[in-house]
Amino acid sequence: MLKWYVAPLMIVVLLGLCVPIQAAASGTELMTAFSLRVTIVENGVEHEWEYDSPNHYEYEQGDRVVKGKEAKEKVEQIVDELQLHEKAEVNDLVKRLKSSAYPNMKKLDIRFMNGESKLFTWVWEA
Repeated sequence: MLKWYVAPLMIVVLLGLCVPIQAAASGTELMTAFSLRVTIVENGVEHEWEYDSPNHYEYEQGDRVVKGKEAKEKVEQIVDELQLHEKAEVNDLVKRLKSSAYPNMKKLDIRFMNGESKLFTWVWEA
């Protein structure tokens, strides 16, 4: 027969294992994306962020290509900056980017495919 304290202890252990996993997963909108491409042209330099589920990250700045951990950080940074969602307005996205890291942006192109394979596209050019 189980002691009276075994059941509550098991619940605490299970909660301890589940909560950190849930918190980590909710840290990025990328968890709902199947694919994401963001391209910004500023001062004649093309910046491109790429994400493909489950774990492909790439960042390009001009001729420089970055992959791995650094690329993941760059992709997550642009996603946080954009606050992208399926009903986003392109003018809001442009305003957000111009007021932060890309004040001289001349072109924006975003391609987002959600987990249901629906493609969303935002395009803007000055």
